[in-house]
Amino acid sequence: MVSDKLMAQDTKYIQSLTISENGGLMVEDFESDSLGQLPYNWFEQRGVNRPYLYSEEIKKDYFYQIIEEGYSKDEVNKFLRFNGVIAKHLNFPLHQVTNLNLNDTPILSWKWRVWDVPDGADEGNNKLNDTAASIYIVFKVKKMALVKEVPQSIRYTWSSSLPVGTEISTFFGNQKIVVVGTGQTHKPIGEWLLFSRNLKDDYERLFEEKMPSSPLAILILSDGDSTSDSTKADYDDIGFYPLGYN
Repeated sequence: MVSDKLMAQDTKYIQSLTISENGGLMVEDFESDSLGQLPYNWFEQRGVNRPYLYSEEIKKDYFYQIIEEGYSKDEVNKFLRFNGVIAKHLNFPLHQVTNLNLNDTPILSWKWRVWDVPDGADEGNNKLNDTAASIYIVFKVKKMALVKEVPQSIRYTWSSSLPVGTEISTFFGNQKIVVVGTGQTHKPIGEWLLFSRNLKDDYERLFEEKMPSSPLAILILSDGDSTSDSTKADYDDIGFYPLGYN
């Protein structure tokens, strides 16, 4: 649980990721977060302010919260749940992390549990661009028209309607959307799904250039505001791993 002492010692941005037994780097498992709250180490979309520290009135605009479930008396798991319509991005800054090199740990892994998708959503249509769950990797920021800065990212998404394998290019080619799950989940209710992607392969295929070794951030987003339909999805165990990770 987040303590007053931890908050007093806050250096704002994470500078080192926890090393796992198999040589991976854990970004977030939500185990240290407070139940019913926003996750402490995640920032708003720009990566400047912590929603965890916002007033309760402002926090109402964020439909994410930490949930706990028990598989047995001795096995309890915390995770992040989105349940609502209008959402905001959550940003986990990586730009000050010193022990992350994507050439060594190019596999992005995470878990989703999708309960409900926004009906009629379509990531390929700006007017219907909602998603049950998505996770972004921001690699760098590029300048457009000399002044406008646009993040270069890959967004992995659970789509309401598009088939798995669909790839979409948006924001002048700077964001690539990759559909990795679709529709109402066919798995039994309550079952987590594990995803993994080779970032080096995806980046160099989609952008046709060498992948930066130090990403800037991970972002997550669930929403149903364009379709005015609610969605419900869980997130857990986000990390980077070496080749050969299962």
